[in-house]
Amino acid sequence: MKMKKISNWILVILSLFLLTGVGAFVYNAANAYKISNDFISVPLQFNPDDASSAYKTENAQITVYGGFVKGLQKGSDGTQSIVIRALSPLPKIIVKGDAATTVSLLIENVNPDFYAASMTASSLTMTKKTVNSLQVSIAVGDKETISMEPVQPSSNDSTGKYKYIILGDNRDGYDTFGQIIQQVNGVNPVFVIDNGDLVFSGKTNQYRLFDQMVSKISVPLFTTLGNHDIRGNGRSTYTMLYGPAYYSFDFSDSHFVFLDSSPGWSEKRAISDEQYIWLENDLKKAQGKRIFVITHIPPKDPRSGVTINQIPNYLNEVRSGQNWVEQKLNDYNMSKNMDHGFQDPQEAAKFETLMSTYHVDTVYLSHIHSYFEYTKDGVRYLISGGAGAELLTENSYYHYMIAKMDDGNTTTMVELPSPANNYITRYAATAQLFADAMYKENPVAVVFVVTGFGLLILALVINIYLWKKQSLDTFGKWLWDTGKYAVKRFKELFHK
Repeated sequence: MKMKKISNWILVILSLFLLTGVGAFVYNAANAYKISNDFISVPLQFNPDDASSAYKTENAQITVYGGFVKGLQKGSDGTQSIVIRALSPLPKIIVKGDAATTVSLLIENVNPDFYAASMTASSLTMTKKTVNSLQVSIAVGDKETISMEPVQPSSNDSTGKYKYIILGDNRDGYDTFGQIIQQVNGVNPVFVIDNGDLVFSGKTNQYRLFDQMVSKISVPLFTTLGNHDIRGNGRSTYTMLYGPAYYSFDFSDSHFVFLDSSPGWSEKRAISDEQYIWLENDLKKAQGKRIFVITHIPPKDPRSGVTINQIPNYLNEVRSGQNWVEQKLNDYNMSKNMDHGFQDPQEAAKFETLMSTYHVDTVYLSHIHSYFEYTKDGVRYLISGGAGAELLTENSYYHYMIAKMDDGNTTTMVELPSPANNYITRYAATAQLFADAMYKENPVAVVFVVTGFGLLILALVINIYLWKKQSLDTFGKWLWDTGKYAVKRFKELFHK
């Protein structure tokens, strides 16, 4: 009876643990993203034509070129800073006073030392806040304008001197991505390009973990959206953290263009008409520079034997079956061999024509978890999707690229430890990757659920024991009664 009570209590406790764990999973995935209790996001104001963002305080106007105003950060001393996130290595900031005032700026996503050294004519005091942010206090008078305008390195000085890193599809491969971050800080490039699929399914807890990891990168990180990043409310979270879906910047004699092709996996159209209009104008203005275009989905899949992408058809046919659709989106055995290029061949041809017409040097792409490089009409297309997501295709491996800014735009591949090149090992590694990611994204929830299942097993063991004990007691009583009866009959017979 005592064991039965213990079993009942265990069932009650395990129910609480399982409910708490499941609730934590739902909360982590569904709650709105909050950067911190002391941070207030502001709606994105960004003009891609000149890469500018504007913000007005009571006594000043702030305009950023090559970045955007992200929000307001309250300090421990009660002061408030305007947070600017850089969308270029050397953003320009103009502060115009409507009255005498002091403006506090927190500039994030920069290399503090490189940015400060580029401000050769500035008397402003800059304080390194973190490995990739600067604090600047600007005292501006009534009708006075103060500019923070870093000097771009000349093409003569930058040839072979600067390098940048290209990677993509890190997603939930946190261990591999963590290794890359450590190596990036050792290489010390001028910036890093992450070509989309930053997270697995656009959930709040995934973006939070990604943002914590990249906060350790000591140089600017420039991103573009992948198809996994926009699932659920992922696009709005991305916008809050990293800004516009498309933009461009200059560095020395090079021009870098970031495009949003994230809808192209589940929709017939990859890049919007609005972007194409902006893109052509941007490429026209960049003529004479070396142009590099960055987007997630390639116009064409270079692999042979791929099947038609059926995801758009699934979405059209099953609008009400979200779970079923998600299952299809996650069916790696099926989707890994699907065509990973644009769904519309005419759009692919249009994109490639724009690239060749405006003499683009290289188009950096991801989406396929492998490495491919090919040339079309004088334009190099480089697909690099090995920054952490699962590897299910043969001859693929984890890697990232280092590009040197020289006459040949030399790129070097850095290969990382990868699962053995066979299906069984790679599927086992994928299962382990997902289990590890589940814990990293939801540590509290996983602990509660695992503990709950542990208690469930314990309760089952106790109940089996009680059932077996009852059966044994019944059998023992039968043996005892039978024995007693046999002895009694034996005595009766013997006595007679």
